[in-house]
Amino acid sequence: MKVTTIKITVLLLVVVTFQSCLNVANDVKSWIELNAEDEIFGKYHMLEDDGIKIYLPDVFKRYSSVEYQQLLDSLATKKDYEYESKRLKSMRELEGNLYLYFDETTRSTYSINTMPYMPLYKRDAQYLLGMIRLGNERVAENTDLKFTKITAKYNASNGPQIFKVVHRIDNEATQTSTFSTTYIISSNHKTVFINLTTPFDVYFDPFLQKMIL
Repeated sequence: MKVTTIKITVLLLVVVTFQSCLNVANDVKSWIELNAEDEIFGKYHMLEDDGIKIYLPDVFKRYSSVEYQQLLDSLATKKDYEYESKRLKSMRELEGNLYLYFDETTRSTYSINTMPYMPLYKRDAQYLLGMIRLGNERVAENTDLKFTKITAKYNASNGPQIFKVVHRIDNEATQTSTFSTTYIISSNHKTVFINLTTPFDVYFDPFLQKMIL
């Protein structure tokens, strides 16, 4: 993995997202409560410029960058809008294509960047994790945010090389939490960067496993 690409990816992993400020109904059910043994339901979406199919819960709707920013403007505070706009700008500047999906009920965002293919090895995953930790510490020093790592995994035993990390982001000022799940996957001479941001700790792996690279 090229060092410059790692630096860009780390930037994306540590940027604060806006979902922590949004109100979500306490009785929201469905895909957010899935367990490992549950059957999942959803639908495929074709990433037409890359020949990739992703599988998402039915409630996710695709947005263009312009549509998504308009949505943010109607839902988020000015400060959170600026945070997320900065993240979008960084993702659009990556070499590859950006696709955005949003679930209005749970206020969850799924983004996927396609990137130039690069093998992802265990040493790369370890380096990424260390850089993420340092980045989060820097953000925490200057904000009311606290980062807690929930899960960090690397797996290449079944073919695809997969790096996964989950963080809980606690906003101590507003007493709210956001969960950020990030995957970097290399397989079939393709590499993708995925981020799922939700107000819940979601088990999303079954949807990821249905993706067709």
